[in-house]
Amino acid sequence: MHHYFAQLLSLSTRLFGFPRAANKPEPVPFEPKDSKYTRLGQGIIKEAENQQGSSGFYLLSNGLDAFVTRLSLMEAADQTLDVQYYLFHKDVTAKLFTHYLVRAADRGVRVRILLDDFGHYGQERLLRALVEHPNISIRLFNPFANRKLPYLDFITRFSKVQRRMHNKSFIADNQAAIIGGRNIGNAYFAADTYANFTDLDVLGIGQFAAEVTTAFELYWEHSLSVPVQALQRRTLKLSLAGVRRKLARRRHYKSSRAYLSRLADLTLVEKLKNGELALYWADSQLMYDHPDKLLNDCADTRGHLAPTLDCLWQDVSQEALLVSPYFIPGDDGVATFADWIAKGAKVTVLTNSLAANDVPLVHAGYARYRQPLLSAGVQLWELQPSSKKLRRSRRSRGLPSSSKASLHAKTLIFDRKTLFVGSLNLDPRSLNLNTEIGVLIHSKAMAEFASEIFLAELPEHAWRLKMSKEAGSRTGLEWLDESEPEAIQRYQHEPEASRWSRFRAWAFGYLPLESLL
Repeated sequence: MHHYFAQLLSLSTRLFGFPRAANKPEPVPFEPKDSKYTRLGQGIIKEAENQQGSSGFYLLSNGLDAFVTRLSLMEAADQTLDVQYYLFHKDVTAKLFTHYLVRAADRGVRVRILLDDFGHYGQERLLRALVEHPNISIRLFNPFANRKLPYLDFITRFSKVQRRMHNKSFIADNQAAIIGGRNIGNAYFAADTYANFTDLDVLGIGQFAAEVTTAFELYWEHSLSVPVQALQRRTLKLSLAGVRRKLARRRHYKSSRAYLSRLADLTLVEKLKNGELALYWADSQLMYDHPDKLLNDCADTRGHLAPTLDCLWQDVSQEALLVSPYFIPGDDGVATFADWIAKGAKVTVLTNSLAANDVPLVHAGYARYRQPLLSAGVQLWELQPSSKKLRRSRRSRGLPSSSKASLHAKTLIFDRKTLFVGSLNLDPRSLNLNTEIGVLIHSKAMAEFASEIFLAELPEHAWRLKMSKEAGSRTGLEWLDESEPEAIQRYQHEPEASRWSRFRAWAFGYLPLESLL
């Protein structure tokens, strides 16, 4: 107890600044040459010949390929790798990912890693060892003041530390960039034995990649971005040599085999280097929050992504397909959907069911809008956590057959001509509190392709909701499993959710926390 109060006393002396370590400057990295002369740059010049549209895009829906594409780009990089993520786990895929970053740095590639301080899972010892490498720089965004007991900041500095950098981006040689919903960890790449996220990234080249680099630079140079070696922490040091050996051993783990086998087979990046990859070429608009968002009042929307997206929503006339794992539309959102439908548009929403949602509190915020959405005419679907098709697909690729699936993709398709992919959830936290990034792609062919797959897959993986006609239904809702049209199954309460889960969701619904969800 005495130690606990000593920590509180220590914290009170530095509430208005970050503890800095003395005499530990960040190394000055080299400046890369013109990246168009890299292997990727030369291939992309070939790709762009005689193409219409400023950027080329490729959807990464499969978790295995999404991960291996990142590894392949690390192997292909000649000059730079810029990595920005909200969560960076301490599991097999994260260690394999780090191993390939070190391999690139050993070849002379400049590696910069920007992580939100909330999401590195206490791996500061690893990060401090990595920055001993002359070609690796690591910064933590919006760091906690207390390095030993960071969660105390949620008591003393809640308004500051509850706002996080939720961006996800990966850039190789300023020539090829990946953004989307995936963080770095097993669950995002179909490698977790308990739960796996259904997610989506987009790989892009051309003007898009240059714009993602600009966004990364803005965050990297921001005052909230602090070099890891500048944050005071008295811990036992790890050596770079020791970390290098441990990371290299990960290649031989059984859990790494599926990825390394696919790395040998996947030709996507080789085709990109040779100018042979089939891409969707289109004009696009990169959208991201300015990092000042975390410093400004929530009512100050200057530099926010949301107002730009709002302008697009005014033009929906035929169809809107919305995929958001955390979906809290608010009364204004319900009214917007109702207006679209009244004008003749069809609106389809896919989000997590209670059984699939990894944040029950958010589900409680969403649940209160289900009946208003259905009454407005929205086609509402909720992901099933135990889709047989998903389990068969993972087993066929040599990956763990997890017991639970959870939606994590954030995708919007408007009138089958415009597609949005990014890190943005349709909830108050993404719109008002955290920073986000996404790309708006103006491609009828790409939007049509994604729409057809999305609508065809829905009955296989999700329950369709409708208003219940059963007098005994407590929720007033009905969940339909239409995977077998001849034998539709109906549920009068949250399917596959325990009584305890249903009770918690009901109880959480009474908490006045919607603005924080």
